[in-house]
Parts: sequence; structure tokens; C-alpha cells
Amino acid sequence: MRLACRERGTEPIIPKPKTPGVKGLGKLRYVVEQTFALLHQFRRLAVRWERRLDIHDGFVSLACVLICWHRLINWTNQRSC
Repeated sequence: MRLACRERGTEPIIPKPKTPGVKGLGKLRYVVEQTFALLHQFRRLAVRWERRLDIHDGFVSLACVLICWHRLINWTNQRSC
């Protein structure tokens, strides 16, 4: 698995067996888990009804745009006060 990561040009952050943990790995896991939680707010993505991958990818992209839009609106509202 590490070799496959290096071939893609990424740095593997995979703890070795019987290692208590990698420092800072929890922050990365939080980002991934939070992303999945945000995407699963959209029922159509939580339960994949679409058989075609291109349609499903379109809905994932649309959900990402909506999430970013809402965060941007909230961020600008907080800064304008």
C-alpha cells in the first residue's frame, strides 16, 4: 500500500502494525469524517440510488457547491457585522 501511494506521488500516512498511533493523524481523520457527514446530509448521496456514475458524480459536485455556498454566506455575514 505504501508503494502504491509513493507511485502516485503522495506521502503515505499509514501507521505501521502495533504502533500506538501517528501524531496528527486525528486531524486528517476529522477532516475526512466531517466531509462525509456534510455530504450525507443529502439523502440522495447517503443512499446511492443512481446507477450511473456520471449522474452520481454530478450530485456529489452539486452537494459540494451547496456546502461551500452556505459556508461562504455564513462567513460573509459574520464579517459584515
